[in-house]
Amino acid sequence: MDFKDELDFISDKAKQLTDMGIRKADEVISISKLKFRCIQLDALIKTKYTELGKMMYGMVKNDRSDADRIAQAVLEIDQLYRKMAQFNAKIEKMKKIVTCPVCGTKNKFSDTYCIKCLHKLVSTDEEPEDYAFNPEETDEQ
Repeated sequence: MDFKDELDFISDKAKQLTDMGIRKADEVISISKLKFRCIQLDALIKTKYTELGKMMYGMVKNDRSDADRIAQAVLEIDQLYRKMAQFNAKIEKMKKIVTCPVCGTKNKFSDTYCIKCLHKLVSTDEEPEDYAFNPEETDEQ
């Protein structure tokens, strides 16, 4: 191997490492964005619970019932929880984590059995593909 070949080899390796670093940085940023959306949703859920509590207090205090408003508030809270679950599922997919369907323990994708309850995890032939964060995806939901 002459000097030019060695230089090309080093250059190729440096490019590969740079590309890998960029992909990892992008993954960390994407996960952070999804976690931030979860934090925002959690704050919104707490606000909705406060509103629901005030609504209930007002109804009891004024001796009146407003089942439709209560049902609507509960529906909104449930929708926020579903949205948060979707974001958490995306985070798990990006981190290549499998959740045990029996006990809820987080396991590595490569694990065959749950590390807590030893339930056989659903396996696929290949690792999940890398996930790229798409901000438009989060706003639609």
